[in-house]
Amino acid sequence: MERPSANSDGPPLREGFPAQLVVDGYFEYTEQGQIIQSLEAARLERWEEQPGTEEEGLSPLWQVGGGYTLYIGGSRDDHNAVLSAQRGTYDDQAGRLEAWDDVVLVNQEGERLETEHLIWSHDSDVVHTQRPVVIHTAQGVLRGKGLRADSHFERYEILSPTGSFDLTVDRDSLPAGPDA
Repeated sequence: MERPSANSDGPPLREGFPAQLVVDGYFEYTEQGQIIQSLEAARLERWEEQPGTEEEGLSPLWQVGGGYTLYIGGSRDDHNAVLSAQRGTYDDQAGRLEAWDDVVLVNQEGERLETEHLIWSHDSDVVHTQRPVVIHTAQGVLRGKGLRADSHFERYEILSPTGSFDLTVDRDSLPAGPDA
């Protein structure tokens, strides 16, 4: 995995070696026997402690690099949404996933969110970012800065919309009124 430079966004540089390393892995996560998400990752590292701390009792931190895909709501063959990015981290205890670089979230309708950084809080099932976003829909492209959505990307709010949106109506498709 390429390490980010000391002045870039993302997880800080680590010294030493991870406690566990998986290359080209696929994992399915279950709750009560049901697959709730699955992960394909080029490189997955498990670190025993959080960066920059020496406190005991902290949960492991997983770092993913080289590109990964998270299938939300099921397996890679049957899921509700797909999140992909070049790198990220997952804090087991906090249930917090952070994705960086070429982040894409696609829902079942094919709506596609693109951003450079996204945070998913597993316990609240909310994804959010303060970075610029682009959303491709069947009706057009939405742009803005900041977003808050559910993890399946079915309901979302752009915090500071920018640009314009074409709301052209095809008059032939409207129902005829009494004056028609």
